[in-house]
Amino acid sequence: MSSRGKITGGVLLLVAVAALGLIAKTSTSTRADIRLDEHLATLRTPVFTLVAKAATLAAQAEVGLVAAVVVPAVLWLLRRRRDALLTACVMVGALAIAFAVKTLVAEHRPPRRLWLIPPDNAMSFPSGHATVAAAAALLLGMLVRGRPRPLAMAAGVIFAGVVAIARMYLGVHYLLDVVGGCLAAVSAALLVSGFLDLPRIRRGLEDVGTPAAGRHHAGRTSRVDTGRR
Repeated sequence: MSSRGKITGGVLLLVAVAALGLIAKTSTSTRADIRLDEHLATLRTPVFTLVAKAATLAAQAEVGLVAAVVVPAVLWLLRRRRDALLTACVMVGALAIAFAVKTLVAEHRPPRRLWLIPPDNAMSFPSGHATVAAAAALLLGMLVRGRPRPLAMAAGVIFAGVVAIARMYLGVHYLLDVVGGCLAAVSAALLVSGFLDLPRIRRGLEDVGTPAAGRHHAGRTSRVDTGRR
């Protein structure tokens, strides 16, 4: 997909997330989502509850923000400049989109009687935990290369799916909340990768990754070649 195509797709998904939030506030959607959460509540067991709480801890916004600093730092030291910038911007961008839409939509949480844990705040759509998990899954698919990539992608999808179900199982989110969180992450990934693929930005990142002596030599060679013509 071209850089412009990615950016356009990211913007369209961003609009779709906002529209989904408005749908989530309708009484019809709320009733259907409550029924689903009530059904999941009947499946609660000590083991499932432990897994759901662990998934919630692993996908907290704080974990996402720490990852947005530590992972890019490691990638930068490995001279993977674009990947470092991609990681930081996708995670932070996904959380920023989720927070902005959450504030704009201001959907209420499921009924208190369904809560197994207290929610982080009063607003439900989109799920910040689902956003972090989906962003992590997308980044695994974009960062891991070679033969391990399919395994990394599968692990990411499973992690995101477990987190999404866990948030509903714990009674603190609706189905559309976790869907909205996943879409927010995809929107951020498309927007960031699209901008990083723009020719001018790509050349700038290549220059950053090239030692000064190499850039000087390349520039001198370019001038010599131009003079010969």
